[in-house]
Amino acid sequence: MKTKLLTSILMALTLAVSSHAELQGSQDYEPGQAEKSEWSALFGVSGGNSLIARDGTIFMNIRIGIALNPYISFGAYHSSIMSNVKNPKVHHSQMIDYHAFGVFAEPTVYRNGFFSISLPVSIGGGEVDFMDKGDEDGFKAEDGFFTADFSAQFNFRMTKLFEISIGGGYRLFAGIEENNLKNKDFRSPFGELRFTFKE
Repeated sequence: MKTKLLTSILMALTLAVSSHAELQGSQDYEPGQAEKSEWSALFGVSGGNSLIARDGTIFMNIRIGIALNPYISFGAYHSSIMSNVKNPKVHHSQMIDYHAFGVFAEPTVYRNGFFSISLPVSIGGGEVDFMDKGDEDGFKAEDGFFTADFSAQFNFRMTKLFEISIGGGYRLFAGIEENNLKNKDFRSPFGELRFTFKE
C-alpha cells in the first residue's frame, strides 16, 4: 500500500514538473543566469533505498525550510519507510516500521549554472513501530531513537522553481534495543532521488 502511494506521488510530481517546465520556458527562464541572494521558501519530497535488519527498504522524506541564499538552506523534515520490513531477530513473524522528525542544514559547495553540489546533514529522533502477525491493532510504538545522516547531492535546476537531485549518504541510529534489534541493524548507506520546489 505504501509503495503504491509513493509511486502515485512520484508520478504526480513528474506530471507537475512537465507542466511547470513548459510554463517556465514561456517566461524565458535561463538556468545559467545568476540567482538572487534573497531568501526563499522550499518544499521537497524524496525517496530512496536503504537497509534495515539486512532487508532492503524504500524510504520517503518530506522537507520544508528556507533557502537563505544560493549557498545555504535549512529547515525541518519527516522520514518514514514505505515498504514492509521483517524483523529477522525474533522467532515469530514481526514487521518493522519507523518514523523520524528532525532538522537539516544543506550547504552548497559548488555551483555552475543549472548544476550544483550540496552536502546536507540532518539530525532528529523518532520511534520504531512493531506489528506481530495476526495483530489486529496494527503497528505499535515500542522503541525510540536518535538519528543523523550526511550525504552528497548532485542537483540539477530544471526551472526557476524546480530542482531534481540524485545522491547518497550514510544514516546513523542510536538508542534502538527492543525485540533483539540493535543500532547497527538500522545504520545503513542509502541512495536518494529528490524533488525540490523553491519559491
